[in-house]
Amino acid sequence: MIVTIVTSLLFVISLLMIIVGFLMAPDSNSFSGAIVGSSDLKLFSQPKEQGWKKFLKWSMIILGIIMFVATILIRIFI
Repeated sequence: MIVTIVTSLLFVISLLMIIVGFLMAPDSNSFSGAIVGSSDLKLFSQPKEQGWKKFLKWSMIILGIIMFVATILIRIFI
């Protein structure tokens, strides 16, 4: 029972992470911008994130932590 619930939670979290990742994709100040050759890449600067970018960053971090904990829970209960 709990494995099914946590598995469903993992599925929903993974879909949310994909959506957040797509929303973050237009921001070229990331690793993907370095791969494709972005001209406005600032690797060693510390720009302060504000608004929507900050929300997306923290939502991705929180979703990743929840996914990690849910994966550990599945491993424990199987």
